[in-house]
Amino acid sequence: MNRLDLNPNHLAHHEDWEGEHAAFTCPGCGKVFIVCGSLHEGQRPCPNCGESTGHVQGKRQDGGKAWLERP
Repeated sequence: MNRLDLNPNHLAHHEDWEGEHAAFTCPGCGKVFIVCGSLHEGQRPCPNCGESTGHVQGKRQDGGKAWLERP
């Protein structure tokens, strides 16, 4: 499983993270999708292709973690 961690201090152009909400770009299909840390146990598969899953634990400003996984 490949994992890409978001760097809260240096977000890439195709990433965003505010509070417990993070936006990811699926590497499989290019769909941008949002994950909320307080919904669905903080994880959500790409709503278009399901090939990747975004995760959020905690808030960006409080030392939380956000990452994207792809098999």
